[in-house]
Formats: sequence, C-alpha cells, structure tokens
Amino acid sequence: MLLRLIYGNNIFKTETYKKFNSIFIKSGRMMDINTIRHVFTFEILKRYINPKKVCIIGDGGLNVVLVTHLTFPKAKIFSVNLSETLIHDYLILKNSNLDLINSIELIEDENQKIDKKKLFLIPSNIKSFLNNKQIDLFINIASFQEMSMTEIINYFKIIKNNKSYLYACNRELKVLPDGEKIFFKNYRWNNCNYLFLDECNFHKKYYSLNFPFIRKYDGKHRHCLVKFF
Repeated sequence: MLLRLIYGNNIFKTETYKKFNSIFIKSGRMMDINTIRHVFTFEILKRYINPKKVCIIGDGGLNVVLVTHLTFPKAKIFSVNLSETLIHDYLILKNSNLDLINSIELIEDENQKIDKKKLFLIPSNIKSFLNNKQIDLFINIASFQEMSMTEIINYFKIIKNNKSYLYACNRELKVLPDGEKIFFKNYRWNNCNYLFLDECNFHKKYYSLNFPFIRKYDGKHRHCLVKFF
C-alpha cells in the first residue's frame, strides 16, 4: 500500500515488475522500496540498450543481478562486490529457484579465463579482472556514494577501458564517515556522451512504519546513462 502511495499503480503493471515479483514470490521474499526502484531503472534501460555483457558494481541483496537476468536473459553478468557480500548473494540465489545457480563462477585471479558460465562473482580487490572484457553496460546504484573518490576513479578507469555504457544513480552529495565529501558531479565524466542526466524521480521519497509514513530523502539523487569512448 505504501509503495502505491509513493509511486502510483502503473509501475505494478509493467513486464519488469511482473517477472521480478514472480521470483520473489517463489523465494518467499517481498518487493520493497529498494527492489521497486530497480523496476523503474530497468524499464528505462531496456529502451536504450540490449547488452550482451553487464557488470553490476556494488549490488545489494542480489537485486540488480536478478532483474538483469530477467530483463536481459542472454547477457553474461559480472557482479563485483566485497567478498562477504558475494557469499550472501550466493546464499540468496540458492533460494531463488532460478537455474542461474547452476551457472556461477567465482573469479579468484585477475587473469582467470571466462568460461561458458552465466554469472561471474568478482571480489572487489581483484576488480582489474574486468579490464578488456568488452562489457557493454556497467550499473551502479547507490554504491559509488559509499566509496572514496580514489575507489570511484579506479572503477571509472575500468569502465572507460571497456568503452562501455554506464548507468549511475547516486546522491548529489554524500559525506563519508571520515568526512570526505563525494559529489556526483565530480565522478570522472570526461570522454563520454550523455543519453540522459536528470534528478531521479523514483529516489525522492521512502516509507516508514512510523508516522509520518511517507518521508523525503535528505538530499537529491541524480541518475544518468552515458557512453564512454
């Protein structure tokens, strides 16, 4: 009910929502505000690109991997994250009733060769594995904002190496625990063409079970799709 108060009814009629929700029902999970945002994201992305290889940087709860698999079923998927998060993602996938569980490879060395598997899990400390992989699309949702600018720059070098598309959705400004200020506008946006750059309308409000039930985020979120060259 709270999701419908925030977003209206149309998003629940989309093909992306129906596919995503069916997986959640089978695995005993419930669509929440974090997962419904991915429905909006992929309804946008599939208008622009049909990638053969997709890399998700900093997924949460395997949500982006699952919706990528459902939206682009023929694409190879690379998920780069902290090692402990990848373990959690694997356990979620075991309960998802998807055949994807039988097509996973853990990358343990940056020189490891890609086989015929569908999903590749890459610990962030060997993210250089992603160089020269002809990845068509990188996706980052609300995780660049949790990294230092040095780490963000390292990821942008990899994205530029692949001459890829990048979809990013993050806060305009996030202050890290050590006091470093991370500005969306200061990511390394040179050498790219913008397909769009906007304030993200589906990252403006969230719900709480305490009054007032609908609340606004502290600060704006920006999202964009760019192509590096």
